[in-house]
Amino acid sequence: MNKESIREIINVLNSGGVAFFKSDTVYGLHTKTENNAAAEKIRQIKGRDGVKPFIILIGNTDQLKKFGVLVNKNTHNLIKKYWPGKLTVVLNVNGGTQAFRMPKDKYLQEILKATGPLVSTSANPSGEKPAANIEEAKTYFGEQIDLYVNSGAVESAPSTIVDCTGDKIKILREGEVKLSPQQTKSYNSNMGKVINYVAAAAIFVAVTAGVWLNVAEQKSVDHSKLPDKVEQSIGFQRWITNLKNKDMFIEADEFTLKEENEIYNTKWMKVYSIEEEGMKETYDKTVEALRNVKKVVFSPSERELIDYRPEYRGGYAPNEVHFYGLKEDKIIDARILDCSAHANCYFDRAYFLDNDVFVISEFSRTIDKKDVVSAACSLEETCEYSVKVHVIDLINNKRLVYESKPFQAVMTELMPEL
Repeated sequence: MNKESIREIINVLNSGGVAFFKSDTVYGLHTKTENNAAAEKIRQIKGRDGVKPFIILIGNTDQLKKFGVLVNKNTHNLIKKYWPGKLTVVLNVNGGTQAFRMPKDKYLQEILKATGPLVSTSANPSGEKPAANIEEAKTYFGEQIDLYVNSGAVESAPSTIVDCTGDKIKILREGEVKLSPQQTKSYNSNMGKVINYVAAAAIFVAVTAGVWLNVAEQKSVDHSKLPDKVEQSIGFQRWITNLKNKDMFIEADEFTLKEENEIYNTKWMKVYSIEEEGMKETYDKTVEALRNVKKVVFSPSERELIDYRPEYRGGYAPNEVHFYGLKEDKIIDARILDCSAHANCYFDRAYFLDNDVFVISEFSRTIDKKDVVSAACSLEETCEYSVKVHVIDLINNKRLVYESKPFQAVMTELMPEL
């Protein structure tokens, strides 16, 4: 890349355009982070899911403040050692998550100094191989891109991606930067100590990191209350707001811990190898069939899903939640949660906090789950209900159940509202 190319890139980006050029790793599409229209254009021409965020390239750590990032000590030590460099770090930003990288390449640093942070994404339609040169990129995008710049051959692997959104650092993709287990432990000396494999041990053998919810290591936190990460998540806040819009006022501090148990049960879980004949095709077909179905939500990686539809489907009843996904090379097909039909239970919302932790909210009568002798209450009658928030942690094999204060409601009026 020469100075003329750099000036051209800067001019196009500062004018609101989209440019194709090589970053510090591979070729990609780039635009300024503040240019929402151009970012949406990239999303459309790639056919990319609207929920999945792009990587943001920054010129210095001060630019993280622009996105409301708070860096903890572990993350600070990690980026201090590897930035600038080929390490992409996923961080918490204003209730959500975002991936950042600070490139070392001097030409890219010059561009970032002139433009500010940039949206960066691989140069390919979703599902296709990333373009390795201008010819391949033009075949994909043609005149939809404002500038194509030849930056030479790709000589680098993709960046290594680590998730620093929780208390433990997790390697999501190993790329150019090699992080050994010893190195990651230097930032988290207790990483992996609380992993409970139980019936599904084989599924998570390759998982190198724990997850944010570690009761044993956070004794100072009051776990009788809803965890902060749940309360502050976008999914929970949207749910609470939706309830308030429907004149249901339930606050986070009303929930108290009622139950803690394990989630894996060989009776309700099936595990298959993706290498088995026909299993990859079955997995791909199942995922695509549920891609845009209401009350089916996908993990950030889009490799796992929760199906909580209140209907009979594929062997699952309306009061059962189906988890289906790919963990390493294993396909998991499980009844991850059920509730009491006698209690008029109804799963109204589900959302992932990360690829290993998700939340499901349940409306049901305030009777014991195993109670089948209490008087029935029709869906049209006024009965006493409560809300249960299930926090399900796949890595640690835990399900924490938080319950709200009871209230009077008519389920037929409640269900359509939610």
